[in-house]
Amino acid sequence: MWYLDFMWMRAFLVAALFLAQISNAEFGRLTSLLSEPEGYFDTDNFISNEAGYLKILPLFDSMRIKGGVYLGVGPDQNYSYIAAIKPELAVLVDVRRQNQLQHFLYKALSFLSADRNEFLERLFGKRLSRRGDLSLTDLLDQIESAQRDEKLIRATVQEVRQYLGGFPLRLNSADFEIIEYIERAFFDAGPRLKFSSFRRNPNPQYPTYRELLLETDTAGAPGNYLATEERFQAIRQLHRENRIIPVVGDLSGTVALAQIARELRARNLRVSCFYVSNVEFYLFDTPRWDRYIRNMSALPWTDNAVIVRSVSNNWRSHPARRPGYYMTTVLQRCASFLLNENSGRNATYWDVVTADYIAPK
Repeated sequence: MWYLDFMWMRAFLVAALFLAQISNAEFGRLTSLLSEPEGYFDTDNFISNEAGYLKILPLFDSMRIKGGVYLGVGPDQNYSYIAAIKPELAVLVDVRRQNQLQHFLYKALSFLSADRNEFLERLFGKRLSRRGDLSLTDLLDQIESAQRDEKLIRATVQEVRQYLGGFPLRLNSADFEIIEYIERAFFDAGPRLKFSSFRRNPNPQYPTYRELLLETDTAGAPGNYLATEERFQAIRQLHRENRIIPVVGDLSGTVALAQIARELRARNLRVSCFYVSNVEFYLFDTPRWDRYIRNMSALPWTDNAVIVRSVSNNWRSHPARRPGYYMTTVLQRCASFLLNENSGRNATYWDVVTADYIAPK
């Protein structure tokens, strides 16, 4: 019995030490070790196109989804979920290398900016006329009415390069060109930036970045990570402690999720939430689905872990659809999802997104 107690305490201390002291060298090692060669998807994906993404926030509290490890795909939509869940560690997995580079950019901007005022100035390349603990609406109004500050833009590009150059991330000149390409998208479009696909104009139903930032939960409360200084500082602190780790990976691949599972198990860490967006739509009914299920089954989950997924109502109207939103975001218990899969209940993709789903009231 004493041996089991010792081993449990040892695992706990290893996990605690890892979370308290993720060095720059370890951060660089993990971003490389957990990654695999990038795949292709035909979007820039600078921002989300899921306008109703914050409607589920109250569920995290009512279902006690807190702490643990957060996994997610895509851009900074993840930060709003992370700020609500307050995980010990977040690993952001996306098939696009560009997505990893974008999170490196956010990491740099978070380090360089003492507060969300400075973060917004650097993100959009504009100076605020009034500063302080103002509403996000007020801050965005100022950004939209301000003139581009070319001096600030040039300084930001240089500061980001210098900061990221201090990490062992194996960034080359092409990577820095992509990072600047991402920066220029925010400088040029500002809060009116939209999700875009290659060689196609943005869908008129897609929200602007301003609309995404000002979205609310079901109670009408602002929920974006930039809505309050407290939320922004929570994300900033995780970035400064190297506890948001962006990796390149395919959810149905053979490397990223398998490596993540091994690392988490070795450190006695468990996943509490996995935001998969609508990636499953592209995996289901293909040979990749079985690999995805194997990867999901290998991850260490908390007892009440959830999967967060979005469903396009243009494809088929989800029962939880909200008027005015073309995408629906719902939760499902991970245990329920895997049980349904093993019992053959997930016969169609529609079964996957509608069986045992949990939606906000």
